[in-house]
Amino acid sequence: MDICLFEKYGKSGKSLRLVVAFLYNRNSKKLEMLILAAGFTLSLMGSIPPGLISLTVSQTSIQRGLAAAWAVAAGAAFAEFFQACIAVVFADWFLSHPMAERGFQWAAMPVFFVLGIYLLFFAKAPALKKTIVLPSLSNQFRKGVLISVFNLLAVPYWFVYCGWLRVEGYWKDGTVYTLIFATGVSLGTFVALGLYAWLGQAILRRSSEVAVYANRVIGLIFLGLGIKVFWGLMQ
Repeated sequence: MDICLFEKYGKSGKSLRLVVAFLYNRNSKKLEMLILAAGFTLSLMGSIPPGLISLTVSQTSIQRGLAAAWAVAAGAAFAEFFQACIAVVFADWFLSHPMAERGFQWAAMPVFFVLGIYLLFFAKAPALKKTIVLPSLSNQFRKGVLISVFNLLAVPYWFVYCGWLRVEGYWKDGTVYTLIFATGVSLGTFVALGLYAWLGQAILRRSSEVAVYANRVIGLIFLGLGIKVFWGLMQ
Protein backbone atom coordinates (compact mmCIF):
# COMPACT_ATOMS: atom_id res chain seq x y z
CA MET A 1 0.00 0.00 0.00
CA ASP A 2 1.25 3.48 -0.83
CA ILE A 3 2.36 5.20 2.38
CA CYS A 4 1.04 8.49 1.06
CA LEU A 5 -2.45 7.21 1.93
CA PHE A 6 -1.58 7.55 5.61
CA GLU A 7 -0.88 11.27 5.45
CA LYS A 8 -4.45 12.06 6.58
CA TYR A 9 -3.81 10.30 9.88
CA GLY A 10 -1.48 13.05 11.06
CA LYS A 11 1.35 12.10 13.41
CA SER A 12 0.66 8.37 13.14
CA GLY A 13 0.94 8.62 9.37
CA LYS A 14 4.23 10.49 9.60
CA SER A 15 5.58 7.91 12.03
CA LEU A 16 4.67 5.11 9.66
CA ARG A 17 6.41 6.88 6.80
CA LEU A 18 9.54 7.23 8.90
CA VAL A 19 9.48 3.54 9.81
CA VAL A 20 9.04 2.47 6.18
CA ALA A 21 11.81 4.83 5.05
CA PHE A 22 14.11 3.43 7.76
CA LEU A 23 13.43 -0.17 6.69
CA TYR A 24 13.98 0.73 3.04
CA ASN A 25 17.31 2.39 3.80
CA ARG A 26 18.39 -0.55 5.93
CA ASN A 27 17.59 -3.00 3.14
CA SER A 28 19.41 -0.74 0.70
CA LYS A 29 22.50 -0.76 2.94
CA LYS A 30 22.33 -4.57 3.13
CA LEU A 31 22.23 -4.78 -0.66
CA GLU A 32 25.19 -2.41 -0.97
CA MET A 33 27.22 -4.52 1.48
CA LEU A 34 26.21 -7.68 -0.38
CA ILE A 35 27.36 -6.26 -3.71
CA LEU A 36 30.62 -5.02 -2.16
CA ALA A 37 31.24 -8.44 -0.59
CA ALA A 38 30.43 -10.18 -3.88
CA GLY A 39 32.95 -8.05 -5.78
CA PHE A 40 35.61 -8.61 -3.11
CA THR A 41 35.08 -12.38 -2.87
CA LEU A 42 34.89 -13.03 -6.60
CA SER A 43 38.00 -10.91 -7.18
CA LEU A 44 39.90 -12.68 -4.41
CA MET A 45 38.95 -16.08 -5.81
CA GLY A 46 39.92 -15.06 -9.33
CA SER A 47 43.26 -13.51 -8.35
CA ILE A 48 44.61 -16.23 -6.04
CA PRO A 49 45.32 -18.83 -8.79
CA PRO A 50 48.64 -18.10 -10.57
CA GLY A 51 48.17 -15.77 -13.52
CA LEU A 52 49.75 -12.98 -15.50
CA ILE A 53 49.36 -10.27 -12.84
CA SER A 54 49.99 -12.36 -9.71
CA LEU A 55 53.20 -13.89 -11.08
CA THR A 56 54.43 -10.47 -12.18
CA VAL A 57 53.84 -9.13 -8.65
CA SER A 58 55.74 -12.07 -7.15
CA GLN A 59 58.61 -11.62 -9.60
CA THR A 60 58.76 -7.88 -8.87
CA SER A 61 58.85 -8.59 -5.14
CA ILE A 62 61.82 -10.92 -5.60
CA GLN A 63 63.82 -8.71 -7.91
CA ARG A 64 62.86 -5.16 -6.91
CA GLY A 65 61.51 -5.33 -3.38
CA LEU A 66 58.22 -5.36 -1.53
CA ALA A 67 57.37 -1.68 -2.09
CA ALA A 68 57.68 -2.09 -5.86
CA ALA A 69 55.46 -5.18 -5.75
CA TRP A 70 52.81 -3.29 -3.78
CA ALA A 71 52.92 -0.52 -6.39
CA VAL A 72 52.35 -3.06 -9.19
CA ALA A 73 49.47 -4.55 -7.21
CA ALA A 74 47.93 -1.12 -6.69
CA GLY A 75 48.16 -0.35 -10.42
CA ALA A 76 46.54 -3.66 -11.33
CA ALA A 77 43.74 -3.13 -8.80
CA PHE A 78 43.17 0.38 -10.17
CA ALA A 79 42.81 -0.91 -13.73
CA GLU A 80 40.54 -3.76 -12.65
CA PHE A 81 38.14 -1.21 -11.15
CA PHE A 82 37.38 0.05 -14.66
CA GLN A 83 37.32 -3.47 -16.12
CA ALA A 84 34.61 -4.39 -13.62
CA CYS A 85 32.60 -1.27 -14.51
CA ILE A 86 32.79 -2.14 -18.21
CA ALA A 87 31.78 -5.72 -17.47
CA VAL A 88 28.65 -4.57 -15.65
CA VAL A 89 27.59 -2.44 -18.62
CA PHE A 90 28.22 -5.07 -21.30
CA ALA A 91 27.43 -8.28 -19.37
CA ASP A 92 24.11 -8.87 -21.14
CA TRP A 93 25.67 -8.56 -24.60
CA PHE A 94 28.56 -10.84 -23.71
CA LEU A 95 26.32 -13.58 -22.34
CA SER A 96 24.25 -13.51 -25.54
CA HIS A 97 27.43 -13.90 -27.67
CA PRO A 98 29.33 -16.95 -26.30
CA MET A 99 31.86 -16.82 -29.14
CA ALA A 100 33.22 -13.60 -27.65
CA GLU A 101 34.77 -15.56 -24.79
CA ARG A 102 36.67 -17.76 -27.21
CA GLY A 103 37.97 -14.62 -28.90
CA PHE A 104 39.44 -13.42 -25.61
CA GLN A 105 41.00 -16.84 -25.05
CA TRP A 106 42.60 -16.85 -28.50
CA ALA A 107 43.98 -13.38 -27.82
CA ALA A 108 45.32 -14.32 -24.37
CA MET A 109 47.02 -17.56 -25.45
CA PRO A 110 49.90 -15.98 -27.46
CA VAL A 111 50.51 -13.53 -24.59
CA PHE A 112 51.19 -16.46 -22.24
CA PHE A 113 53.43 -18.21 -24.78
CA VAL A 114 55.45 -15.10 -25.61
CA LEU A 115 56.00 -14.26 -21.93
CA GLY A 116 56.95 -17.85 -21.13
CA ILE A 117 59.49 -18.09 -23.96
CA TYR A 118 60.93 -14.67 -23.13
CA LEU A 119 61.40 -15.46 -19.44
CA LEU A 120 62.88 -18.89 -20.16
CA PHE A 121 65.37 -18.00 -22.88
CA PHE A 122 65.90 -14.25 -23.12
CA ALA A 123 65.28 -12.53 -19.78
CA LYS A 124 68.34 -12.08 -17.61
CA ALA A 125 67.86 -12.68 -13.92
CA PRO A 126 69.68 -9.96 -11.98
CA ALA A 127 72.17 -10.99 -9.32
CA LEU A 128 70.63 -10.76 -5.89
CA LYS A 129 72.01 -8.10 -3.59
CA LYS A 130 71.54 -7.56 0.09
CA THR A 131 70.51 -3.97 -0.60
CA ILE A 132 67.83 -3.50 -3.25
CA VAL A 133 67.77 -0.17 -5.03
CA LEU A 134 64.21 1.12 -4.79
CA PRO A 135 62.79 1.66 -8.27
CA SER A 136 60.35 4.38 -9.22
CA LEU A 137 57.05 3.45 -7.61
CA SER A 138 55.12 5.47 -10.18
CA ASN A 139 56.70 3.38 -12.95
CA GLN A 140 55.77 0.19 -11.10
CA PHE A 141 52.20 1.47 -10.70
CA ARG A 142 51.97 2.11 -14.45
CA LYS A 143 53.43 -1.35 -15.03
CA GLY A 144 50.60 -2.85 -12.97
CA VAL A 145 48.00 -0.90 -14.94
CA LEU A 146 49.49 -2.02 -18.27
CA ILE A 147 49.68 -5.68 -17.27
CA SER A 148 46.10 -5.61 -16.02
CA VAL A 149 44.92 -4.12 -19.31
CA PHE A 150 46.61 -6.99 -21.20
CA ASN A 151 45.18 -9.58 -18.82
CA LEU A 152 42.49 -10.46 -21.36
CA LEU A 153 41.14 -13.46 -19.46
CA ALA A 154 39.89 -11.15 -16.69
CA VAL A 155 37.36 -9.55 -19.04
CA PRO A 156 35.20 -12.64 -19.74
CA TYR A 157 35.55 -13.62 -16.07
CA TRP A 158 33.77 -10.47 -14.96
CA PHE A 159 31.22 -10.67 -17.76
CA VAL A 160 30.17 -14.14 -16.62
CA TYR A 161 29.94 -13.33 -12.92
CA CYS A 162 28.13 -10.03 -13.43
CA GLY A 163 25.55 -11.93 -15.45
CA TRP A 164 25.33 -14.59 -12.74
CA LEU A 165 24.70 -11.99 -10.03
CA ARG A 166 21.85 -10.57 -12.10
CA VAL A 167 20.29 -13.97 -12.75
CA GLU A 168 20.45 -14.90 -9.06
CA GLY A 169 18.82 -11.63 -8.02
CA TYR A 170 21.85 -10.26 -6.16
CA TRP A 171 22.17 -7.24 -8.40
CA LYS A 172 20.49 -3.87 -8.71
CA ASP A 173 21.05 -1.57 -11.65
CA GLY A 174 22.44 1.88 -10.95
CA THR A 175 25.68 3.81 -11.05
CA VAL A 176 26.13 3.66 -7.27
CA TYR A 177 25.87 -0.14 -7.19
CA THR A 178 28.25 -0.47 -10.12
CA LEU A 179 30.85 1.68 -8.34
CA ILE A 180 30.38 -0.29 -5.11
CA PHE A 181 30.89 -3.57 -6.94
CA ALA A 182 33.98 -2.26 -8.74
CA THR A 183 35.40 -1.04 -5.41
CA GLY A 184 34.99 -4.53 -3.95
CA VAL A 185 36.73 -5.96 -7.01
CA SER A 186 39.70 -3.60 -6.57
CA LEU A 187 40.02 -4.42 -2.86
CA GLY A 188 39.91 -8.16 -3.51
CA THR A 189 42.52 -7.88 -6.24
CA PHE A 190 44.83 -5.80 -4.06
CA VAL A 191 44.59 -8.23 -1.12
CA ALA A 192 45.26 -11.29 -3.32
CA LEU A 193 48.20 -9.66 -5.07
CA GLY A 194 49.54 -8.57 -1.69
CA LEU A 195 49.79 -12.26 -0.81
CA TYR A 196 51.91 -12.83 -3.91
CA ALA A 197 54.15 -9.91 -2.94
CA TRP A 198 54.64 -11.53 0.47
CA LEU A 199 55.27 -14.90 -1.20
CA GLY A 200 58.04 -13.37 -3.28
CA GLN A 201 59.75 -12.08 -0.15
CA ALA A 202 59.37 -15.47 1.52
CA ILE A 203 61.10 -17.11 -1.45
CA LEU A 204 63.83 -14.48 -1.36
CA ARG A 205 64.55 -15.10 2.33
CA ARG A 206 64.47 -18.89 2.22
CA SER A 207 66.22 -19.70 -1.03
CA SER A 208 68.47 -17.35 -2.94
CA GLU A 209 68.90 -20.04 -5.62
CA VAL A 210 65.15 -20.12 -6.34
CA ALA A 211 65.11 -16.32 -6.45
CA VAL A 212 67.90 -16.20 -9.03
CA TYR A 213 65.99 -18.63 -11.26
CA ALA A 214 62.62 -16.97 -10.67
CA ASN A 215 62.35 -15.99 -14.35
CA ARG A 216 62.59 -19.62 -15.45
CA VAL A 217 60.13 -20.87 -12.87
CA ILE A 218 57.57 -18.19 -13.78
CA GLY A 219 58.26 -18.73 -17.48
CA LEU A 220 57.36 -22.41 -17.14
CA ILE A 221 54.12 -21.46 -15.38
CA PHE A 222 53.22 -19.06 -18.18
CA LEU A 223 53.84 -21.77 -20.76
CA GLY A 224 51.62 -24.09 -18.73
CA LEU A 225 48.84 -21.50 -18.70
CA GLY A 226 49.18 -21.06 -22.46
CA ILE A 227 48.95 -24.82 -23.01
CA LYS A 228 45.91 -24.99 -20.72
CA VAL A 229 44.09 -22.26 -22.69
CA PHE A 230 45.03 -23.92 -26.00
CA TRP A 231 43.79 -27.30 -24.78
CA GLY A 232 40.49 -25.77 -23.72
CA LEU A 233 40.03 -24.16 -27.13
CA MET A 234 40.65 -27.49 -28.86
CA GLN A 235 37.93 -29.28 -26.89
